Amino acid sequence: MLRVIRRTLLRITGAVAAFALLFGALIVWPDPFFAFSLGSGKIIVSSDRPIPSAGGERFLRDCERLLDRSPLKASGRQYRVYVTNEDWRHHLFFLPDPKAWGLAYGFGGTVFLSGADFEIGRVVHWGYVGTPPRTLASLCAHELTHIITWEHVGLARYRVPKWVWEGFADYVGIENRESFEELRDALGDRPVNIPMRMKFGFYPRYRLLVRFFIERKGWSVEQLLQTRLTEDEAADLMRADAER
Repeated sequence: MLRVIRRTLLRITGAVAAFALLFGALIVWPDPFFAFSLGSGKIIVSSDRPIPSAGGERFLRDCERLLDRSPLKASGRQYRVYVTNEDWRHHLFFLPDPKAWGLAYGFGGTVFLSGADFEIGRVVHWGYVGTPPRTLASLCAHELTHIITWEHVGLARYRVPKWVWEGFADYVGIENRESFEELRDALGDRPVNIPMRMKFGFYPRYRLLVRFFIERKGWSVEQLLQTRLTEDEAADLMRADAER
């Protein structure tokens, strides 16, 4: 009986390992699933549907423009972004998080967006068309910032607090940056909900904390990525500063 259980466990382990290797190879080299590509500079975008030249070029320019203002500069020679318009491709490449609008795989250096309308520069997610400030270029810059941060911190990424990881990507990717005071006053004490995200971006409260430490406390991006403050501890420091 024990021998049968051991053999079964070995087979399951082998199957899981084989699937992980196959999925990893798919993430590192997804090109066979995307027939259309555009770009020859810092960013190459590939899609499972034709990419209109004008809209595609504008998307690449806008994404690069947002990345250029980041305090954390890209070290990679080139970055690849893949757009999964078809449902089955989305399910395949978004397997770890099917509800996400975008995913960045640090080990593969690849970014996937859930769908795109290049003509109007909008994300298309399960038929829903995103609205500013959550534009297609904004999502591209957000996810590529994750890859660039991966390059900078390596495996220490897993020690970076979520509010820093997502807030910094939102800080870079947001189309129209408001000041710390403007964002703080606009958000108030309300909990984050869908209407708030539609108006202020993907992670407005995380972005507010990042803005506080960069703009009000004068932190460098290295200090930000090295902090181990929890979200609550960071928020307490921000509130204490406001009360002075």
